[in-house]
Amino acid sequence: MATSSRDRRQRELAEARATRQAERRRQTQRRRQQRLAIVAGFIVVVVAASSIAAILLTGKDHDDNATATANPATTPSAAAAAPTSKVGDCVYTSNGETPARNATLPKAAAKVDTSPATMVINTSAGTMTATLDADKAPCTVHALLTLADTKYFDDTACHRETAGTEAGIFVLQCGDPTGTGAGSPGYGYANENTEGVTYDRGVLAMAHSSQPDSNGSQFFINYANPTTQGAAALAGGYTVFGRITQGLDVLDKLTKPGVEGGGSDGAPASKAKITSITVSQGG
Repeated sequence: MATSSRDRRQRELAEARATRQAERRRQTQRRRQQRLAIVAGFIVVVVAASSIAAILLTGKDHDDNATATANPATTPSAAAAAPTSKVGDCVYTSNGETPARNATLPKAAAKVDTSPATMVINTSAGTMTATLDADKAPCTVHALLTLADTKYFDDTACHRETAGTEAGIFVLQCGDPTGTGAGSPGYGYANENTEGVTYDRGVLAMAHSSQPDSNGSQFFINYANPTTQGAAALAGGYTVFGRITQGLDVLDKLTKPGVEGGGSDGAPASKAKITSITVSQGG
């Protein structure tokens, strides 16, 4: 009898442990969806492009609307009082989140630099170099330069990859020091350079949540051209700020192994990692 009771208790403890682990996995996935750029969708290939676009717009948890109502920090009066910094016409606004790493609002300045810029991305598979379009995406380039100068991106995992025709898009997402998809620098800014752009192989674009002006530090690199439906869903939604000009073979090394455990969306099987990023502009 004692043995039977002990066995039953062990089963109960194992079941409770499994329940807690499942809940932690659900919470991790929920945080990833809340911060991710290209919201986890594209699951059924046969859906119309307009339906995919709707998934993008509503990709955050439905609880967000209730949270926004209950949280005074999201009311218009509180939002107006949020700390901001203006660099030329670029406005960076505190989002109330704790920065994923030591980051502060970009320092205010009368003008923002629009001269050509270069980003060097050192990774676990080699180095990629990108030309950044500061003329069309000055606020984004300035934010990335500011973050890179503080080593915000150093030793960070690229936390997400999408793969396969069922995904519709083929991206490697990076730029979150927490490696969860939930991290931000503690501020956000508006989209720019979204009209007439493509998200083809080598293009760099900013990730954001479904909230307005929520660009931060996360970005995605397109390692292959999207499907027709994927391109339609992305169109006009994500700031394009540059293109990989050297190191596409490195990008292939990071993405070719696919998604960890298989599937169309998840952590890269290659365990892709950014070791450092430098951005140079002017001079």
